[in-house]
Amino acid sequence: MVARRLPPPEFRQNGQQFVQVLWRPGRDLVIGAQTRDLVGTKLGLSGDQVEVLRTCVAETSISELMDVTGRTNRTKFRNSVLKPMMQAGLIEMTVPDRPRSSNQKYRITERGRALLAGRDTP
Repeated sequence: MVARRLPPPEFRQNGQQFVQVLWRPGRDLVIGAQTRDLVGTKLGLSGDQVEVLRTCVAETSISELMDVTGRTNRTKFRNSVLKPMMQAGLIEMTVPDRPRSSNQKYRITERGRALLAGRDTP
């Protein structure tokens, strides 16, 4: 992995699930988002963004998404995970004219579905 300048694998436990993220070379989606509180940008989706994408197949609230990813800071989560994904067209709001509505949920877009299925070529 070092020879190809790929990040090391990520291992974490999410509730009852074990999550392993392996990086591969090739077509990366550039999301200029920061991962957690690190400085700089990252190519491709972060582990949290992949989890959000998979969860948003069904309409999901920000609280539920934060639980899935283990995040506690709503503002940082919105700015570092959700906004870049919305800008990339991977997820969308269910109530776009009221972004901070208590009824606001997020759902996957067609581009997000294509990316999950491995058909997206950025």
